Amino acid sequence: MRRLLMGLALSVVTVGWPAQAGGPPFRPMAPEFRITDLSGAAVSLAALRGQAVIVLFGDVSCAACVENDRLLRGYQFEYVSHGLVVVSLHERASLEAVRRYDAGFTFSLLTGPDPGQAVARRFQVRTLPTTVFIDRDGVIRNVRQGQLTEDQLLRSLQRIF
Repeated sequence: MRRLLMGLALSVVTVGWPAQAGGPPFRPMAPEFRITDLSGAAVSLAALRGQAVIVLFGDVSCAACVENDRLLRGYQFEYVSHGLVVVSLHERASLEAVRRYDAGFTFSLLTGPDPGQAVARRFQVRTLPTTVFIDRDGVIRNVRQGQLTEDQLLRSLQRIF
């Protein structure tokens, strides 16, 4: 029995263990996606590589989603020269509804519908709003569910820049 346990311990040391105590935390790569924005242009996450990306999953009729969107648009306006891109996806809205929604903001960004919730499913989104912070290498650094405070946003931005 002791040999079996020792052999198991050695194989773990030799092969490695994904969640080693004290080791670097596991950082998942963001799943690739392609959307069509309001202008009809196709945008992919791969095309945004090298930039800090925030993906907001929301709904045009959700008050917390609208507030998150407003906060994120303000910061994208300030940090666009630093390579910040915000993608605002709306799961349960038609293209026309998303166009009307986007027109209510003074600063537009990559906004579009998420037909069939295809992108949301790839990110395993279960709650709206959900905000995903992706660094320049395509690694998910933080996921926030619910309404964002400015402090939470600033801490999350530090992780992706």
